[in-house]
Amino acid sequence: MSPTSPPGAPNPVDAALRILRSYSLGFLATIGATGAPNVRLVQHLAVDDDATIRIGTSPRSRKAIDLVARPEVSYSVEDRAAVAYATFYGRAELVCTGPELMDHWDETLRPFFPAGPTGGDFALIRLVPHRVELIDFTAGIHPDPYGLVSAVSQLP
Repeated sequence: MSPTSPPGAPNPVDAALRILRSYSLGFLATIGATGAPNVRLVQHLAVDDDATIRIGTSPRSRKAIDLVARPEVSYSVEDRAAVAYATFYGRAELVCTGPELMDHWDETLRPFFPAGPTGGDFALIRLVPHRVELIDFTAGIHPDPYGLVSAVSQLP
């Protein structure tokens, strides 16, 4: 991991995870069949220490269809008060069966998935990022003198 942030600034990956864990809504971008991006607001259900992100969806949704065909996606979360954002770039896969569905099920999802985690209409998007991009003015992670270049870190 080689962050490109100012000397003495906090670790960009740690700051990005803080933003991600503080705000459960973000924008998932996939590439559709026409090659155009599709961006939608989604809620992530879990964030692992290695930055793996899990998002609930239907296996029949447009986002699920997009990422099965083209697994490179991005997911962005904003902390407006801190004038900060984090974007995670990586490969996503659709998880339709197995214990992971139960592990990340939240009863607040039942109105969207009435049959629950094993009813066949609930799936997880597992996004394993390989890169994170971040600007966080409150944490001092920004290029001086406030240029337009984000801090970028490669993830293992």
